[in-house]
Amino acid sequence: MILSPHSVKSKWVKRELLYALDDARYDNRIVPILRKPCNHMNLSWTLGEFQFIDFAAGFDEGCRSLLRVWGQGYDAEAD
Repeated sequence: MILSPHSVKSKWVKRELLYALDDARYDNRIVPILRKPCNHMNLSWTLGEFQFIDFAAGFDEGCRSLLRVWGQGYDAEAD
């Protein structure tokens, strides 16, 4: 789930989040990605329980953080 000021106001994003929270297939699979600073509590109070990945600080660091959650490595110098 990608969070921004616009997405936390979206009724569709809220519906998708509620669906995922209610479906056991998504247990431990929801990873909120912070694209731009926003008040995620406007979307759902449950988001405070999740580990956020901050892409607002920069793409490379965001990728490193996301891949750490997935148990992978990231090398920006590769290619």
